[in-house]
Amino acid sequence: MPGFNPFLEFLETEPRAAFFSHGNRFGGPQKSQRQTNYYQNQFNEIYDQYLGNLGQQARGGTMPAGSFNDFLGGFDFEDWYRRQVPYQQRNPEYSILVPNIQWRLPSFFGQQTGFR
Repeated sequence: MPGFNPFLEFLETEPRAAFFSHGNRFGGPQKSQRQTNYYQNQFNEIYDQYLGNLGQQARGGTMPAGSFNDFLGGFDFEDWYRRQVPYQQRNPEYSILVPNIQWRLPSFFGQQTGFR
């Protein structure tokens, strides 16, 4: 049987091995070191998202299916990073051009409320 890999079951019994086996995809096409370091700390959040998908299948009345390795195969690491990390942290060389703005609004009792 061509394409059969008897060791894929190992990736299901060791989810961390499955996650880090996709390490060549961390950081997208530019392979940013900042992005790579970020992903190395995201196993729990991404694994929880996978478990949530299985839970949604069960709540929908279907038998939960799909391996974590398959989930990772279709996972868009680049989009995840873009949605999770603010622009200034993703691109520190441009953060000088996008200064932090803090709005101070007066309050009724003499305290100020700040929004960033």
